[in-house]
Amino acid sequence: MKNITAIVNSIGLLFDIAGAIHFAIEVVNKFKGEQYKITDGLWGASPPPEKTKEYEQWETNKFKYMKLGLYLLIIGFLLQIASNWIPILRGYFGDVVSYIA
Repeated sequence: MKNITAIVNSIGLLFDIAGAIHFAIEVVNKFKGEQYKITDGLWGASPPPEKTKEYEQWETNKFKYMKLGLYLLIIGFLLQIASNWIPILRGYFGDVVSYIA
């Protein structure tokens, strides 16, 4: 398994690409609709604005996808770091690491 370093690195890169796409899509995605409920106040005093249920759901989904993208990026970076350590660990532990990786 001489190519394990390249394989682990490539898998990490794929995780990074997927994470970046998830994150970027949610950054540029804009909400289309009413963000706040329009309410009338008493004697001209308006109450604080309330978010619509549709907007709250959209916002929740947005943060879920951004969080997923961030986790994918972290996993990808960790895999790329791990791929750099495989040759070093093979030098120290020899057959044990060769058997695993």
